[in-house]
Amino acid sequence: MTTSGKAGFVAIVGVPNVGKSTWLNAAVGQKIAGVSPKPQTTRQVIRGILTDERGQIVFLDTPGIHQPKDKLSHRMALHAQSSLEDADVVLWLVEPALPNQKNKQALEQIKNANKPTILLVNKVDLINKVELLPILETYQSLFQFRDIFPVSALQGINQKEVIELLFELLPQSPPYFPEEQISDQTERFVIAEMIREKVFRSTKQEIPYASAVTIDEFKDRSDQLVYIHATVIVEKDSQKKIIIGAGGEMIKRIGSEARKEIEPFLDRRVFLELKVKVYEKWKDDEKFLDQLEHEGGIE
Repeated sequence: MTTSGKAGFVAIVGVPNVGKSTWLNAAVGQKIAGVSPKPQTTRQVIRGILTDERGQIVFLDTPGIHQPKDKLSHRMALHAQSSLEDADVVLWLVEPALPNQKNKQALEQIKNANKPTILLVNKVDLINKVELLPILETYQSLFQFRDIFPVSALQGINQKEVIELLFELLPQSPPYFPEEQISDQTERFVIAEMIREKVFRSTKQEIPYASAVTIDEFKDRSDQLVYIHATVIVEKDSQKKIIIGAGGEMIKRIGSEARKEIEPFLDRRVFLELKVKVYEKWKDDEKFLDQLEHEGGIE
């Protein structure tokens, strides 16, 4: 399919919860990254691949740029930084508001990477044009961006224009992945992320940030049925009780919502069994974090 010989890596960066994963999913045309209204849904680099006659873009959806508090968040910060270093082009997503201190700290990291950078002011469908203009002007005064686009990841505003510019900026190179591939993540990894997203969406307060998901068993039992056994890891007994819910209602709902996404992803019927396990301070256990990297959950 590719004829121009353009290919490269594009890091999608920004502070937590600005819509990076939503923009990635829209760009590649399929959901490969978990999305929720809560910050730090993304804990690892999710690679999404867009290939057409112009070439191939490998998007790197990064954890939000933030100050680390434990070994998990330290790894997340390192992933965001390494993606900046690996990228040919940077997409910086911000919300439609004047830059705050967190934005300015993120911009310093972007400046240090010294890569061509495109600013995307996301969620512009939530703001009127009169309010948007001073925001664009303020950001324009902070850095020499290759371009600035008001966008909406949900509505696709200026998505085609951004992708066109990315192809212009990418180097001449053969594709890195087969043209039919849209991600390099394994099925187990994507399924773990789908389950974890439902935990994020179904629970409140500290529980989403205290949880992880491991895929313990993944078996094809027939041509039409896949058996998946997964574990939701939490830090406290009180969190376990909330995720299980009265009469097991919460964990059933999480499993039901996850299965609705897993089945079309695998194109087969799924039997999904979930359990909940308490593991105190798992976010500071390097060995356990290494295990999650291989099984799905964080990278």
